[in-house]
Amino acid sequence: MALRRTVALLLLLALLSGCGTSRVVRLDTGRGTPLEYTPSTSKAVRVDEDAFEEALTRLVLNVPMTLRAPQQGLLERVSYPANGGDVGWQRLMGKSFGGLCKAGQRRGDCLSLLDDAMGMGEWDKLGVALALSLDPMKESISRAVEETLAPQLFYAVISTGLVSWAVLAANPEPVFTKAAAIVSAVMLIYLGLETFLEVVDACRELKRTTDRSTMPLELEQAGRRFANRVGPEVARVFVLAVTMAVSHGMAGGAAWLASRVSMLPSFPEAAAVSASQLGMNLTNVWQVTSVAVVGNTVAISLPATAVAMVAQEMSGGSAASAPSGQLHHVISKRIAAALEEHNTLRGHYTARDPRFVTRAADKAAHNGYQKWHRDVDKEVVAWLKRFDRATPEEFESFLREIYSRPAMRARFPHGF
Repeated sequence: MALRRTVALLLLLALLSGCGTSRVVRLDTGRGTPLEYTPSTSKAVRVDEDAFEEALTRLVLNVPMTLRAPQQGLLERVSYPANGGDVGWQRLMGKSFGGLCKAGQRRGDCLSLLDDAMGMGEWDKLGVALALSLDPMKESISRAVEETLAPQLFYAVISTGLVSWAVLAANPEPVFTKAAAIVSAVMLIYLGLETFLEVVDACRELKRTTDRSTMPLELEQAGRRFANRVGPEVARVFVLAVTMAVSHGMAGGAAWLASRVSMLPSFPEAAAVSASQLGMNLTNVWQVTSVAVVGNTVAISLPATAVAMVAQEMSGGSAASAPSGQLHHVISKRIAAALEEHNTLRGHYTARDPRFVTRAADKAAHNGYQKWHRDVDKEVVAWLKRFDRATPEEFESFLREIYSRPAMRARFPHGF
């Protein structure tokens, strides 16, 4: 059903893509007319070298990496053969970590100009060029993973995921599904629509260039041009998103993966950008089922639970139009202050967090900072003090329990 929806939406987008050059994001929940966003600015969430290393270290420490990603069905190398098998592919990617060997030199940790270049298929060449494009990040990656994994091993695993995504992106009208859809959604949120489309086009150019390449040196040059075009911040987001996707998190359950989303750098800022610019709930980004690119339009298939409240308010549906009272921010300033002093929840939430917004039934249900509101804040602050090692999912489950109580449901029919 989701695939049929995606195909139908692609046909519609193909008809409309020639009508203008504006960049558009469409959210399709499968119910009613898709929500449409035309971001006024391509706001990006900055990820510098220090933030990248810190986030990658957290992910590697808390997310066990799978060494057989293709068999797990996460980021599958579709549309091209595994010449030599996955072991041979990972060995090739691992050697890419060491760059090109010097003339006349053959080592196990670099690419030989003779042996490794012989028999490369088109997708092998794309993979090597993409792996070589990460050369400026080798030191950062090594520092982040050295205490848990051999850098070459991590590089081999992550390169497989990167090239799997790039293979899909290199298609004229790519459709990303499964883990590749989640990688795409995270990149879209952190990079902004304009830069995301630029990365997709850069993958197409890289594929065209590597198809014509016959020497390893040409692959290195192609990788360098790709790196220069997308820039280091894009590469950092790319690596972090794929690291999440090739983890056992997806095989270990949706809730497990959802708890790892908050390990991404500048999470509160990214969540706010996701809600305001794209209408998506970053916390539930793992629920995205497909991302399709047609021209300057990105169509995202996702359940209603992954749509940000502000987007639901704009949809004009019955769920958004029934309540008529004030908007209520579940994370009040008082709760936010307590969260900033919490041992494990610090940095995960912001005051008036856009991910946790609901609308009151009417004006009487919510009119300023009333006693019921002060009582809820007091209860939440007390809970935070009592459970000083709580996880984000435990905290959010507690909030939902409060807002599911009959008295609160009367005030806020939709909960949050």
